[in-house]
Amino acid sequence: MNETDLNRMLQRAATTVPAMPPATLEHEIMARVRLDDGRTRRWRSFVLWVLALTTLSGILTAGVIGWSKALQDHTHSKPPRMKLFQEGLPK
Repeated sequence: MNETDLNRMLQRAATTVPAMPPATLEHEIMARVRLDDGRTRRWRSFVLWVLALTTLSGILTAGVIGWSKALQDHTHSKPPRMKLFQEGLPK
């Protein structure tokens, strides 16, 4: 095949392709777009649920850790000794 044959074949291919897709192809494309839209909504819902559950899990974990640390801290369980209320100390 030489350059002239190649140019002729390319010109023929360019002129035989319709400018607009056939109606059946357009219908199939729109059906695929609708299907992909549903898939997109499902993925978006899945990702939002995962993010919400992860956030809730993090908040609950922080609460449990804080509560357990507060139970172990005995600093404020009895008031500190104050010199004012101590009796019998020599001055």
